[in-house]
Amino acid sequence: MILRFMFVPLMMTVALSMRPVQAAELVDAKWLIVNYWSEWCAPCRVEIPMLNELSALLSSSNVIIVGVNFDEDPGEVTLEIAEDMGIGFPVLTLEEVAQLDLRPPNVLPTTYILSPTHEVVAKLIGAQTQQELLEQLTSLGFSTLTELPAGQ
Repeated sequence: MILRFMFVPLMMTVALSMRPVQAAELVDAKWLIVNYWSEWCAPCRVEIPMLNELSALLSSSNVIIVGVNFDEDPGEVTLEIAEDMGIGFPVLTLEEVAQLDLRPPNVLPTTYILSPTHEVVAKLIGAQTQQELLEQLTSLGFSTLTELPAGQ
């Protein structure tokens, strides 16, 4: 299976793991895990495969993982870098991140968790594990995690 990624315009439809995602899903009633990364960030590179796996695991839930290139490279350059890094989840443009009222972090990697109302409910600094992100979501009251397949 080939995973295609692209910038996720908030007003367009995109493909995420072969499942169409409406822009409204990013805006309405979705938890967002927003991960800032850079090609020069070694911990970011370690974290990417886990985020790809978690994105697939959460694909049937109301959580979407999206990435942001910290370096503010132009769109095509960011897409090339994301492909080289093996990023399989959507990558937001800086304009889209601005719509979410997120400021670039001072440390990489940094991951924000946003509630369905786009309130920042957690700011996680440093590389995260899948278990840490799932525990953080659970602590925030996200209950669908109990419905995930056993062993995940």
